[in-house]
Amino acid sequence: MGAAAHAGAALRETIAYTKQRSAFGRPLAKFQDTRFRLAAMRARITSAQAFVDACVLAHNRGTLTADEAAEAKLVTTELQGQVVDDCLQMFGGYGYMWESPICRRYADARIQRIYGGTSVSQLRSNERKLHVHVPRRPAEGDLGARS
Repeated sequence: MGAAAHAGAALRETIAYTKQRSAFGRPLAKFQDTRFRLAAMRARITSAQAFVDACVLAHNRGTLTADEAAEAKLVTTELQGQVVDDCLQMFGGYGYMWESPICRRYADARIQRIYGGTSVSQLRSNERKLHVHVPRRPAEGDLGARS
């Protein structure tokens, strides 16, 4: 459940960096697009953190289900990957160098979606909960296709 916290840390580092990094003669943080993108990331992180908090409370009460835990893992690790990727973009070429903290966060975020159950396996777990049954349509000439 640390993925939301890691996404928040990446966002804080990026906000600080955009105040220092200049493009076209002014800090990145002065550009409206940058501010909107940072604000959108913050909103998504806040929402994910609220979900994680609810899951922690449910776990403490002994009512957290495996499906809810899978959903939390899926949502937060995917969010972490998206946020860190967007943050790395704002760092430019420096963000892709191992010396930069966002580069290490990028590598850490990618593995989060793999261990503890891949995102695909989390989706499979969640899919079963939906109880969606689509009857098999008999093929033409199939003996089961009687009217």
